[in-house]
Amino acid sequence: MAGSHEPDGQMSHLGRTEMVSVPIRRILALALICVACSPHISWADVLSPCQHCDLIIGVGTTFRYFAWTDGVVVPVMLELDDSRWELGAFRLATAQRFADSDHPPNARSADPYWGFTAMRRWRLLNRQWGALYVGCGANYRTETDQLVATRWNFAYLAAARFRLGSGNKVLELGIRHWSNAWIRLPDRGQNLVTLSFGF
Repeated sequence: MAGSHEPDGQMSHLGRTEMVSVPIRRILALALICVACSPHISWADVLSPCQHCDLIIGVGTTFRYFAWTDGVVVPVMLELDDSRWELGAFRLATAQRFADSDHPPNARSADPYWGFTAMRRWRLLNRQWGALYVGCGANYRTETDQLVATRWNFAYLAAARFRLGSGNKVLELGIRHWSNAWIRLPDRGQNLVTLSFGF
């Protein structure tokens, strides 16, 4: 039917948009791969004039006490001033489930959402193999749920960082906790464990 077709001008505009967006995505992906693999280029160069910054990307999961809660986490952090400060974005990509006295087995406790953090990091130990860090700051969640009743919360970090070779590349194992310090219930807290690669 004639009424079911898009106007020629709109179709051509959409076609041009798709043709342009595909090469742009490929170029950006290729540029990221080149920067990550090149021994002569660091993210400090890319992020110039931020000469003491590091980009940290990883993957992780969620837990409560000693049990996993089925959440998949994708963290992206920007560290400033030689890892003294951290800005983070965390995509919790799957629903989380746990059981306790107030929660039936396999009940959904949190839907997928975004979390953001800004925190101060302190280096407790610095050795040739790596370093140990703790941190605290603020967290914002894009939803409230059975884990935390507030969007704005406190953020805490304990992490072990391992140096990979002589460059700026590192591997970090981190445990994170977001909660509101019982200001409003429920406040079971959001717990994350992440493994991240920095360059």
